[in-house]
Amino acid sequence: MEASNDGGREFVTEDFLVKVSIYQAPVKISVRWSISGSSLYFQSLDLLLRLFPISARDEDLEERINIPNASGTALETLVRRIWHLRQLSVHKTDVAIKVILAPRGGYVCRSDILDVRMQHSDYVDNVISLSTWDKCLPSVLSNNRALLVPLMSSATGALLVKQSRLPTSETLKLLQQDLDMRLSFNWILPTRPAARRVAVVGGRPMPDPKSGIHNSSGFFQAAQALGISIVVFDEQGHWLEGERYAHLREDFIAIDMSNVEELPHKLVQAVRKRHDKIDGIVTFTDDYVVATSQAAEILGLPTEPAQEMKRVHYKHEMRKVVHENNIQAVSLDSVQQLDDADIAEMLKTLQYPMVVKPCRGMTSKGVKKVTDEASMRQAVHMLHEDEGISTEYGILIETYVDGPEFDANFVLWEGQVLFLEVTDNFPCLADASSATLADNFAETVQISNTRLPPDEVETIRSSVLRSLLKLGLKSGVFHCEGRIMNSSMRYKDVNGNGIVDLVASNAATPGQKPEVFLIEINVRPPGTGGTWATLLTYGVDLGALQFLRALNDRTRFEALSAPFAYSSSNPGDGGGAQWWTAHCMIPIHCDKIRVPENFFEKLYQAIPEIVPHVTRAEMYATPGTVVSTTAGIGWIAYMLLGTRISRAHALYMYQHVAETSKKVLNASNYDSGYES
Repeated sequence: MEASNDGGREFVTEDFLVKVSIYQAPVKISVRWSISGSSLYFQSLDLLLRLFPISARDEDLEERINIPNASGTALETLVRRIWHLRQLSVHKTDVAIKVILAPRGGYVCRSDILDVRMQHSDYVDNVISLSTWDKCLPSVLSNNRALLVPLMSSATGALLVKQSRLPTSETLKLLQQDLDMRLSFNWILPTRPAARRVAVVGGRPMPDPKSGIHNSSGFFQAAQALGISIVVFDEQGHWLEGERYAHLREDFIAIDMSNVEELPHKLVQAVRKRHDKIDGIVTFTDDYVVATSQAAEILGLPTEPAQEMKRVHYKHEMRKVVHENNIQAVSLDSVQQLDDADIAEMLKTLQYPMVVKPCRGMTSKGVKKVTDEASMRQAVHMLHEDEGISTEYGILIETYVDGPEFDANFVLWEGQVLFLEVTDNFPCLADASSATLADNFAETVQISNTRLPPDEVETIRSSVLRSLLKLGLKSGVFHCEGRIMNSSMRYKDVNGNGIVDLVASNAATPGQKPEVFLIEINVRPPGTGGTWATLLTYGVDLGALQFLRALNDRTRFEALSAPFAYSSSNPGDGGGAQWWTAHCMIPIHCDKIRVPENFFEKLYQAIPEIVPHVTRAEMYATPGTVVSTTAGIGWIAYMLLGTRISRAHALYMYQHVAETSKKVLNASNYDSGYES
């Protein structure tokens, strides 16, 4: 062992024998290492590693006797992983690595925590995990800090440093600063989490990575990383029932899901028949949210009050509890009530424009903006007659609020906000002043973090939190949608290039404070695309938190609710965002569209400049099928774009994705004889 100086830092050099493969003879590695950082949340080592062969010559064999053998250590595991990644070759230049050490004895909060938090770091090529949720790590303080192998026993994982034009020492320094932004939270737990078992109601559609359809795969990965075994409850013949996908779950229970009213009791009976304990029950499917909470209450498992969840699930019931000033709302049990004498009197008082929507709906299907009584009556009849929409729970007529729309993901524990993400939900066709009944409220693009000013974000925080608590919802993940009334911002095409964004509004009325109009509350994470957007922007996995809430695992719920620490001085506009994210929706823009094979590849060929910024892209429609809208709404796919250049760059890319997607789809229709 010898010491040297590199860039003003002292490095220790040690040589070891390791096996890069169980089938090969040991090789010699030379490691120059230095303790690079220490904080309350983690410590780190910088390693410069090089590989040397050992021949059968006498002098080499004699040298080998004097080299410490690192077989079976975390260091050998690290070398093997790097070798497997083909980033370590004999006699080549040093491989730069940053090893993350546990600052105190304990357990990582999820096995893949470094993978989750280090995604898309500018300075990391690969993440190598060296710990699992159930492996006890000794405190780095208890190890011999003068020798590498003892220190490595506290390693949670390692980061392979991305090569760049910068000197390696400078890249390691920048990576250390980036780690402070990503790992400054309590991710090392003092006690071992218990192995738990959760029932998942509704297994979701089957993923097909070759077709770009991933669906629920992220939820299953999160469960495995948390040490949670999954028992899936769904219809017989579901794709998770067979042995091919058995590795994703512990068990599959076939159950009739067709009658939602009877489902809670069927779930309870199925759970009680099992010989092993179910610790929690959860769903990621909107149709089963209420039934799942009802079953949880009967079984005595953690949940928010089922009655309150049911109230939130139906918009007209929520309106009875959450009242906004100057908002009119009338609910109809049926279209015939339009001619009811009492209802007719109420309808005469409506101040247009209004919105007509189903009391229980999804993805804005059937939602119409109306400008007078005639169009209102027409919209109600259209909604009633559309076979693709259920009006079983009634129809709601309420005031149209002309203000910036937002999505807000709240993470609460016992009424305290642990994390809040506010996303700008950009205008849709029906928001135009000239909109007709043919125009819809289908989402176009969402940008995170919001451009709304801090006082309006605080208004969202306080107002929506009051509503959640008033509705009896105190712990969990809540995906909320609303609009800001009297906002100081409005959407405008400033540069005349068709790209709109929030700018200061000249129409804001002096003296009027911003207020929140709450459109809906969902007692669950957002959809798959939204859940991934939050994870890749803030480092918070809302799907994982949904599992932990179902288990009442407060310790890990609180730990994993912590976002990155990036401030407004960094790209992303603050709030912890590591960059600006554009969540781009690719719609079915006309009926009978032939979904092309390799849709994304064709899109990338047309606009290759977006490829480095694509963080996730997923198909909703199956390639090769012919699709049409339901109630005028439907999507081909979604795409997440991340950029550290500017918010304007995110919007510029979205515009190109929207325009080019339509061309790709039209070309596919033309080639297939399905011209619209």
